[in-house]
Amino acid sequence: MIRLAILLFALALGPSCASERAGWGSRGKYWVLYESPSLQVRRGAQRVDPRTGEIVIAWVGARAPEGQPALVDCELTVFDDQDADGVPDPAEIRSVRASGERSRKLLFGDVRARLAGARNLCVRLVASTERERCTVGWRLASD
Repeated sequence: MIRLAILLFALALGPSCASERAGWGSRGKYWVLYESPSLQVRRGAQRVDPRTGEIVIAWVGARAPEGQPALVDCELTVFDDQDADGVPDPAEIRSVRASGERSRKLLFGDVRARLAGARNLCVRLVASTERERCTVGWRLASD
């Protein structure tokens, strides 16, 4: 019974963080957030879920192009930037997802945040390869 519970929990978490998916295009329309010869960061559409009232990003991802060093670390933080400094202070953080898995590509799927009580919802992604580290931030609002 415990093994079944662990398996079901692992299956539920699988879609929220997946690596090595083929091509950005297979995940729908996307926005380029950062691009260099050794690192790319993209996101899918941002919309309000009419059922829950939450703002949702279909997916956010980073990848190392073929022939470049692999990703070694990636962290995605959703926060309410109340002091408008672009930095997630501990009291402002709504959620954090992270992976230290070495891979060519990492996708965080179904990123959600409640709008209630938020003044300035933002997202910050920090991605690192063996060669480069980038930090990308943007406002979380419907496209």
